[in-house]
Amino acid sequence: MDKLRLYVLIQNLANGLTQPFMGFLAVASGVPNIGLGLISSANGFFAGVTQLPLRKLSEPVKLLRLSTVTLATLWLLMAFISYSNPILYVITYLFIAAIGGVSSYAWALLLERASRGSRGRVLAEYGFFGSIGGLLATLIAGLVIRGDYSLARYVFLTAALLIMSNFMVLTRLDNVKYDGVDSGNLRQSVKGIERFLGATFLFAVVWSFAWPIFPVAQYYVFNMTTEQVAILSIVGGTSTLILQRPVGSLVDKHRRLMMFLGRFLLVTFPLMYVFSTSVYQLFIMNIVAGFTNSVSNTAYMAYLFDNSRDKKSAITIYNAVYGTGTLVGSLIGSAALTVTELVVGIEEAVKYLLVIDAAARAGAAVAYLKLPEFKPASKGTLTVSARIN
Repeated sequence: MDKLRLYVLIQNLANGLTQPFMGFLAVASGVPNIGLGLISSANGFFAGVTQLPLRKLSEPVKLLRLSTVTLATLWLLMAFISYSNPILYVITYLFIAAIGGVSSYAWALLLERASRGSRGRVLAEYGFFGSIGGLLATLIAGLVIRGDYSLARYVFLTAALLIMSNFMVLTRLDNVKYDGVDSGNLRQSVKGIERFLGATFLFAVVWSFAWPIFPVAQYYVFNMTTEQVAILSIVGGTSTLILQRPVGSLVDKHRRLMMFLGRFLLVTFPLMYVFSTSVYQLFIMNIVAGFTNSVSNTAYMAYLFDNSRDKKSAITIYNAVYGTGTLVGSLIGSAALTVTELVVGIEEAVKYLLVIDAAARAGAAVAYLKLPEFKPASKGTLTVSARIN
């Protein structure tokens, strides 16, 4: 197997063990709402801002190796020390998200070159391999933990070992020199994509507003177990696996429309927690995640790649804008939940706030219809070569 495909397969295997449960386990561990808001937005915000000082670096494989070792160490810390303490749980996870941002930046540089000429198809292909890695891991983790949350330590330990094995995969790749265009001027780097960044920030705020509310709904309203959280994630992941490639092809043909639909259909998720009367209804409605995830894995980065000259800077700016929006939205959501539950109780607070968020998501999605059509990128001078032993 191509080593880059093997890398994303193992990385998503590790992510599948942990990411679907971090908010739920935070609620079960007694993490306060403000901490839950930070955890919910950590992968967006802290991953995004760590990339800004990295935009001058041009050796993504070296960056992947360093971040991979660091991530493995942090998951070991989570397993043996931080999980028993709500404050350390939050702090450690924030560091994990920050280092994950370094890793995702290096990975994005490699994908930018690999996807030239057919953005949607190639990005969908790597998303396909990533989805395979996560599905089985999520199911196993959910079955292992179930109602005994102390067993999460072994899941974190397994994730650390998997990530360390990925370091061995990376040692078999030659160092890569990314020689793409770098304007050296952040303001110049966003020229032509200002409206896209504005739409991204607006939607990130309203999208992430519900993130700290979802695990609260799972734990307090639907009384879910980690097994059910796993099934919910697997339904979305399987749907994504099925739709990833055909949606990727549609992205290449109807970029702007697909960006709109990918955002607009996200209204499904807050509404399903409001109107569902059982977890089985949640499972069924979560099938929509296949479409929205597939678009998210392809359309927005493809639009960014094809409309920016300085791609390294554009990637970092996009992630910082998106991440800032998710932090703002998650903190507003957690604060709104804290205040509202004091007035009407936790179940009614969840319902009221999710209805408001669904309406806000629908309105914010319209901004993507007003974006200019993408300009197909010409083949440039950037070269990425990887030796497979």
